[in-house]
Amino acid sequence: MSDTDKKWLALAKRWGVLFGIPLLMLAIGIWQWSRADTPVSDVGAQIAQYQQVVRQLEAIEAEKPGRRATVRDSEGKEYPVWKVKNEYLMAIQDLQNQGLNVTTRNLQPVLAGCTIAFSVLALLWSALGVVYQRGMGAKALQSREQLLATFQKGRKLLPTYMVVMVLLLFGAAIPLLVYEMMPILRHRNYSKGDMKLMFILGGLALFLLYSGCKVLIDVWKASRKPLENAPIEVMGQTVSRPQAPELWAFVDRVAAKTGAGMPDALVVGLNEGFFVTEHPVQLASGALLPQGRVLYLPLPYMAFLNAGEVAAVIGHELGHFIGEDTLYSQRFSPIYSATLHHLVAISGGERHEGSWMDILRRPATLFGEMFLDSFHEAVRYWSRKRELAADAVGAQVVSPQAVASSLLRISALAPLVDEALQANWDRGETVAGGVLGHVRQLVAAKGMADPSEHLDQRQAHPTDTHPELAERLAALGVPVSPELLARAMDAQGSQLLQEFGLEQGAPAAGSRTLAGAVAPAPVADLNAALQNELSSAAAANRSAKLAELREIAALAAPETVIHERSAFMVGLFGFLALACFGGAVALFMAGLHMAVGAGVLAGGLVCVWVAWLFWRDSQSPAMVLQPAGLRLFNAQELLPWSAIDDFEFNQANHMLTVIMALEPGVQPPAMGVGKRRAQFQKKKQRVVVMLKGVKKMKNQAFAELVLNQWRAYYARQELARMGEQV
Repeated sequence: MSDTDKKWLALAKRWGVLFGIPLLMLAIGIWQWSRADTPVSDVGAQIAQYQQVVRQLEAIEAEKPGRRATVRDSEGKEYPVWKVKNEYLMAIQDLQNQGLNVTTRNLQPVLAGCTIAFSVLALLWSALGVVYQRGMGAKALQSREQLLATFQKGRKLLPTYMVVMVLLLFGAAIPLLVYEMMPILRHRNYSKGDMKLMFILGGLALFLLYSGCKVLIDVWKASRKPLENAPIEVMGQTVSRPQAPELWAFVDRVAAKTGAGMPDALVVGLNEGFFVTEHPVQLASGALLPQGRVLYLPLPYMAFLNAGEVAAVIGHELGHFIGEDTLYSQRFSPIYSATLHHLVAISGGERHEGSWMDILRRPATLFGEMFLDSFHEAVRYWSRKRELAADAVGAQVVSPQAVASSLLRISALAPLVDEALQANWDRGETVAGGVLGHVRQLVAAKGMADPSEHLDQRQAHPTDTHPELAERLAALGVPVSPELLARAMDAQGSQLLQEFGLEQGAPAAGSRTLAGAVAPAPVADLNAALQNELSSAAAANRSAKLAELREIAALAAPETVIHERSAFMVGLFGFLALACFGGAVALFMAGLHMAVGAGVLAGGLVCVWVAWLFWRDSQSPAMVLQPAGLRLFNAQELLPWSAIDDFEFNQANHMLTVIMALEPGVQPPAMGVGKRRAQFQKKKQRVVVMLKGVKKMKNQAFAELVLNQWRAYYARQELARMGEQV
């Protein structure tokens, strides 16, 4: 299925919910309208009509004294005259007293009309929202100013829209439920079933009323929350001009060529890519940087880029200041956070997720999600344009070839930087020189990755969406030549870190850079300080993660054999067999209905056979759970835990269904049983196992046992990956 087909399918599903739920309620409302009794508009005329019927019944009764007189209804069914007459007399009395009979009959069409009216309004409201949302998305593509203005307005209107949608659907559902109470209220004597149904319907209607009020309160509270612009958390350290004068001088020269102005702070670190921001920035140490422009420089990449490539990257990043990209990003974030607050308020959070309440809230929350998606698409559209414009600024600073070279070299280096960070972060592997030293070792041992294989990838960035690498190179007009790839994969590092005073050690003699004069080595090794900071955070993260993984791994049990529970089914069919045999014997002894007796006897034999099948199924294991996987029925091989993507357990009618979603391409071992007990659904890529319960174990305990074994396997794998002995 193509991306376009997937997009249209997702849109069709959304519209199915947005319009389907109001349409369903409209259909129910119309059905209730057709079932409604005729309202009693003229009580006197109705009483006179009933009295006329009573006189006719009395005349019939006079012809046949006693209680022998009967009448037939339109379907030909006979009723005693005295009973029908008493019902009409009671109806007359109810009409004279204006009792429940009149009230409920008059209310039924009103309630059905309310359901119809609210459902129609919900449909119209959905259509209005879709039209407005699509128009809003089209306006947002005209300019970034339109994007911001349109979605700021949409953010303010969204809570009202979603609240009205929820209230309309609740307004349709409440009379729908109350309507079904009306016929019950007309009963003369309430049975236990009537009382139970009344309690359920009334309780649901009251709960919907309460929920509607709660939605109003929750959204009102969410709307009063101030728009947040939470700081970006960055692991790194600021570098002042006195600490690294050559670095600042280098950035000065690049900024002068771009005309963008200087950043207010330079932050260097180990675990991000190059980026600029005007968001508030909080360092891992807890320090909050003064509000202003921040440029982040990653040491692992700068150690392998030459001065021209670094200048091109910094020129690109400073180019975002020219188009006020960072300011726009800063103003976009509150729209996201405010919309999310309103979505949570409408949906009720995790408490109602997947519940029947979510059905009535879903159209409103779905529209909120559509709003966010439309906003995201518009932001992405302008972000891609601004990234290409920033590339042009970088090309202006040095050359298009330098920008292309920096993009490909960063792409070639990224997998090795990620590997070094991952090893340091969760495996605690710190080699000489820390992450920076580890990257140098990996480059020397493995060489750089081939960037031509990843031209459809985007570079990591904490705030904006970047276009694919191939699109950026095409916009620069630089083809991927052998010379460009050779430079991208060159394992030779640079001396920039030493020249900029960011790492101890003298630069190589005769280095050709744009950095200017060689600065003396810093008094303190900044790389070492950054490594200490990263290692401290990594140690805390590793310790917490190891504790969690060991706890999960400890849930694993030794080999566990699972047998099906068959006593109930064997007993049931055994009882049915005895009943059939007893009935057949009685028929044979009486000499009556010999053919029927033979059929009953055959039914008893079938019951015996079914009972034997259930007993046989319980004698061999249905599952054998082992640390590496599980064996299903008569399979000769294990189904590895690694082949199972997810589990689902369903229980109904003394049957427990276990659904195992398999990883793509996995073919389970032959289980040696029929489809009655298990089957592999190839199209859905899942195994479905039907169990008649589990012997000596509750279904919930069995499900927890299976999930614990599965999770424990992955915990052991992760512990091994982190270098821990299992």
